[in-house]
Amino acid sequence: MIKIHTKSFSKDITSLSKEDEAANQLKNNLQEELASYPAAKGTIYIMTSIRIFGQKRNDIDMLVMGFIENLTFKNINTKNYDVVKELDVKSFICNIELKSHSASSVKHEGTDYIVSYSGIPHNASQQCSEAKFSLFNHLNDQLYIKPFICDVLWLNGLSRTDLSYLRGSTIDNALHRGFKFRDLVNVILQQANVIKIGTSRFCLDSFTDGEKEYNAIVDLFTAVREPQGLTKQKFELLSQKNTDVEKLLTDTGNKLTIVTGRAGTGKTVQLLQLAFMLANEDYANRCLILTYNNALVSDIKRLIDYTPMPSKVDGRTVSIKTIHSFFLTLMKEVGVDVNHLNPQNRTFDADYTQSLKLLYEFVVETCQKEDIDALKDLAESSIDWDYILIDEAQDFSDLEKKILFKIYGARRLVVADGVDQFMRVGNRQIWERGVEKSLVCKPKTMVLERRQKANLVSFVNAFACLANLDWKVKPNDELPGGEIKIYSKFLNKTFKELKSNCKQNKCENYDILILEPPTQVIRDNKGKRFAKAEAYNKAGIPIYDGINDNNRTTYPTKDQCRVYQYDSCRGLEGWCVVCADFDDLIQYKMDTYKANDEELCFDPEVAKRRSVMLWALMPLTRPIDTLVITLSNVDTEIGKMLKQLADAYPDFIEWNI
Repeated sequence: MIKIHTKSFSKDITSLSKEDEAANQLKNNLQEELASYPAAKGTIYIMTSIRIFGQKRNDIDMLVMGFIENLTFKNINTKNYDVVKELDVKSFICNIELKSHSASSVKHEGTDYIVSYSGIPHNASQQCSEAKFSLFNHLNDQLYIKPFICDVLWLNGLSRTDLSYLRGSTIDNALHRGFKFRDLVNVILQQANVIKIGTSRFCLDSFTDGEKEYNAIVDLFTAVREPQGLTKQKFELLSQKNTDVEKLLTDTGNKLTIVTGRAGTGKTVQLLQLAFMLANEDYANRCLILTYNNALVSDIKRLIDYTPMPSKVDGRTVSIKTIHSFFLTLMKEVGVDVNHLNPQNRTFDADYTQSLKLLYEFVVETCQKEDIDALKDLAESSIDWDYILIDEAQDFSDLEKKILFKIYGARRLVVADGVDQFMRVGNRQIWERGVEKSLVCKPKTMVLERRQKANLVSFVNAFACLANLDWKVKPNDELPGGEIKIYSKFLNKTFKELKSNCKQNKCENYDILILEPPTQVIRDNKGKRFAKAEAYNKAGIPIYDGINDNNRTTYPTKDQCRVYQYDSCRGLEGWCVVCADFDDLIQYKMDTYKANDEELCFDPEVAKRRSVMLWALMPLTRPIDTLVITLSNVDTEIGKMLKQLADAYPDFIEWNI
């Protein structure tokens, strides 16, 4: 006897979801059919509403897998042996994308099935494929296994006749309402090769290590995964009522909203809270969050994936993209050639700016309102957003700003201005410039520190003072403590101390952020990666190499310390932060400095030092509790400055060189 288990991971336990109803329907169909095979034994699992982490798709509608003995089908068509006389069905695993649309809401275009949500078309076949690869990558990442996963599109609103009429003679992975187990196996056999085990006998087996892998997957998905450490704190913070955000909500949509504040004052949190409020059931708006670096995008995606926030399709939406990613998508939609644009190329900035000018000429100088409306209709899923919320908005170019104004209007924008946290080449963006004063909502600048403990704030303020910078953040009396440790190297001993600190404060390795200078980056035909990655792991320091090109659009799903380049640190935070080879970073910034228009009035050397020291505040404002700085040469200007600060604040700055 084959036992069939259903398991729902839906967060709403008060009612059955569409996926749950479909799972029960499928279970009944399979039980009825498999009853005619009394000798067969094993289990089939039907799991619904699975959440996975760190992948392109974070939700799986339905996972169906089985491990079976003594189940043989006669005369069945296979991918690699045509029709075989006997096929033993031993194991299988399928990602099933569920669509409950009626026949009138489903189109068959080429090889793809297109469904409609509120008039917006979605490629169901593409979603199905993306979910399969996300599931495959997740299993490889978490369990180091690579089962052969089949993708199945279940059009549960279509009868067998409806589906047959829609696709004609095409053979594909779509199944109709009320399909049988043999129908499912037929779809699997179109994708998976079978194994010859006798003269006329064959076997379907999707696992390399059989039942062991099967059980490991069951255990993986039935285990409870809850946010830990800073992720949990952020989730709780986002869930709290915020009167400042509620005030912003009254002007959002009516005025250009500008939130200003220095590092750690809570700008990003306000943007996220506002986005989730705009997207909830009361407002039901589609919100896009734009930010500068991939690392912050990954960090926020991880937070969203851990929380019951609006997802990416099917209704209310909160999505996040990098600025470059968004504008490249927009260029593609209007026909600007982007094939030559590669972020890894040294000429990318210049190439991107040139393409941006072409986009500006088309959108701003040529398009009328009806053209913009048509563009939104043409690319609804990627372009037609109700609100655009921009983090680190001071980095936007004039071209980018004007394009957004033209497409969405200033009133549909909410921007977070980091004041002096300027990183892109060019001049600081002034968003209210060119906008009627009565149409601008700009609350008082946020000055109270909400990230760093008081000692760290005092350290940063003192560093800024030594560097002759106009920088002052008010320490938060509710966040006492904090310490700075200065070493020549980051060793396993230091890591163990940081890990112990994290454990005591209910944080995890993810909450240790390690920042590395460009001198520790390998660039070759394999791409970009951290030079010391292997050495760190061998030393017992588990790391997620965020420098590696392969990890640019993902986030760590294991308990690993994050390693990023300094240039990717803005917006990130850690309970403990390691600023590795800090003096090498400063020297690199000095050597590669380029003046902008706002600095031309300064003495060149003064302007260079001011710009680099201002930039240095970025990594120094990332830690919450503990900052570790390593120096390769203490006799540099930066080394002497840090020694002076250590002598001035011996109660919380530890000098170990």
